[in-house]
Amino acid sequence: MKDEPIMGCAEENPEEKPKCNPFGTRFLTDDAKVFEHNAWDDVEWSEEQQEEAKRIVENQKTMKVDEEKALKLLSTPADQWDAFYAHNENRFFKDRNWLLKEFPELDVNEECNLQVSTDFIKLNETFFKKETVKILEVGCGVGNTTFPLMQVNNSSSRLFLHSCDYAPNAIRVLKSQEAYDTKKMNAFVWDITQPAPEESPAPESLDYIVCIYVLSAIHPDNIRKALNNLISLLKPGGTLLLKDYGRYDLTQLRFKKDRLIDGNLYCRGDGTLVYFFEMDELESLLNEHGMEKKVMHVDRRLIVNRAKQNKKALLRLSCESLKFRPVFDEILQDKELKKMKNDPNIGGSVDLLYVLMYETLVGSGLNRCSQELKSVISRRSQKIKDVEKELEADGRGIKSIKEAEEGAKKVLLPGNKSNHIEYSFLFQIIIPRYARINTLKWTAEEAMKTLETEEWKLQGSASVENFAEVVGNMKEDEIYVDPHVESLLIFAPNIQNFHEYWMVEQRYLILQDKASCLPAFLLNPRPGSQVLDTCAAPGMKTSHAAAIMDNQGKVWAMDRAADRVAVMKQLLDGSKVAIASAFCGDFLKTDITDKKFSKVKFAIIDPPCSGSGIVKRMDEITGGNAEKERLEKLKNLQAMILKHALKLPGLKRAVYSTCSIHEEENEQVIDEVLLDTYVRQNFVLKKDVLPEWTHRGLKTYEVGEHCLRADPKVTLTNGFFVAVFERVKNNE
Repeated sequence: MKDEPIMGCAEENPEEKPKCNPFGTRFLTDDAKVFEHNAWDDVEWSEEQQEEAKRIVENQKTMKVDEEKALKLLSTPADQWDAFYAHNENRFFKDRNWLLKEFPELDVNEECNLQVSTDFIKLNETFFKKETVKILEVGCGVGNTTFPLMQVNNSSSRLFLHSCDYAPNAIRVLKSQEAYDTKKMNAFVWDITQPAPEESPAPESLDYIVCIYVLSAIHPDNIRKALNNLISLLKPGGTLLLKDYGRYDLTQLRFKKDRLIDGNLYCRGDGTLVYFFEMDELESLLNEHGMEKKVMHVDRRLIVNRAKQNKKALLRLSCESLKFRPVFDEILQDKELKKMKNDPNIGGSVDLLYVLMYETLVGSGLNRCSQELKSVISRRSQKIKDVEKELEADGRGIKSIKEAEEGAKKVLLPGNKSNHIEYSFLFQIIIPRYARINTLKWTAEEAMKTLETEEWKLQGSASVENFAEVVGNMKEDEIYVDPHVESLLIFAPNIQNFHEYWMVEQRYLILQDKASCLPAFLLNPRPGSQVLDTCAAPGMKTSHAAAIMDNQGKVWAMDRAADRVAVMKQLLDGSKVAIASAFCGDFLKTDITDKKFSKVKFAIIDPPCSGSGIVKRMDEITGGNAEKERLEKLKNLQAMILKHALKLPGLKRAVYSTCSIHEEENEQVIDEVLLDTYVRQNFVLKKDVLPEWTHRGLKTYEVGEHCLRADPKVTLTNGFFVAVFERVKNNE
């Protein structure tokens, strides 16, 4: 639940309604529809929610910040913010493009202001006379309000914007940006609990003061002083526009131990302060300073993780459907029902057909389905039920599977009728979260130091010998350094919303499975060299190679899908990769003798594959896309791509990899490629690759011992395969 008091003060008529409803109009009237949107406005709390919030805050009081640390934080609040901006520059906060929705008064465009009502013009003669509108933005940071506000007003000559912050580094960053215009802006350093500096606007000269999450960053004892200093700068009839944290905001309730200082004052991981207001408390403070309430509103917003809910619901439905797959496969052996596989509405998806049959025979019916999908089943529903009854009579129907699950927790898959195979669905493979330090944005030392200041517990390098045991017993706040891949960190698997953590969101840490890090790590291209990533999207291996090369040299990153290339470019830009040339193209149709590739000495070949090694795909249940015909097609494509890459004129080393568990896509591809005359004469499979990695290729192949395999149950990663080719030295 998000709880934010928002207030506009100092207009003459406190009963006047705002020009629009700035606090949202999405109201939850039917609890059954809660997952239709990401957020709902003005949600009334139940007694249980209120009691739970109070319980959490009371519990926080037993885990307060150490007194000595609290005193240090309270004595130097500006230092904490200054250090924050010195480290993050302009990379942390997002621009507040929502500003006019909540504060439409800040739209000072002349064409807009000519449309306001007569009463409003009387109250705001400035607008009618087209005089300069003067605004002070307090706590401006690096300009996340400053520049959007200028932009929405089309850099109007009628707007002059003062911006202040008490972190000198924030003002330095703001002034250094290209959009900063001294003719329309004035940025200066000011601790608003102290008297205004010379650069500040004159007393009683401002039309508006904007305070967004500012007062909450000040110790409660100093808020009155700050309000007095600010309000003295407002014209008579001027307006204070304020948005800040309310009591029991989700941010407050999420704080763990060592965050509460006192009362409702907390410190964040970076040492900055945050206070959570009661609405009456805030209104009383403003009334003390002669402010009249125009609008004051507490937005109790319900935040809904729709993606997580939908994902869970879909996963649950998929698992339940697959549980009864043996029955559905038998049903589809019926001559008439077999035709459903070819129904155009199914689009060739047998998995979708499983779900439809599950809803028909086990679930809640097909009411939630489209008419097209309903039609696939409805005209054959009786036949489906009849066949299922026949199976049940033979002990192979829905009821039998349910009883087997409740008893032995195992399911019988039909093989020969005289010889059933036991198959257990009740397993869970849990692998940790791997995050690669993006050394293009900071050093490994800086990353570790910052993580430590945010109170992660650094445990050093995980042992190779007992890796599974150590990682399997990790606590949520612990971090290990991976013993195989450089700059790779290991986090616990159960961290909630880890993708929203600022280091991950801003790509200081890159979430990348350990096995996926092996190709670039084993390729090990030297700084200044050139690399070709043949099937590069979404760009994880490209960015890893660029980091290993320290952004020196060139990485050609190609993919045949234009939409995937677009995603890759965004990822590379966000990761600060400066040496990649990302482009759309079919590698098999690429002229590798083109002059631009003449200096390429390293290549990553990670071709399209079945993806059967990815744990989340549940391939242990579905069969892992293992249709023989499909695997043969993939094998042929993979072998062609690898052979083509190995013919790059200057190539010295290449890494072939797949996220597949099938030998057809792995050892068989290597076997076939090594039979090629050109390859055999110019390349060898590198031996003793990463010797401490004990899980090797299949022993049934001669090449197996020289290849790496990753297995969720053994290496605690996704399933993966890697082979390294090196040019024969006397052929260089």
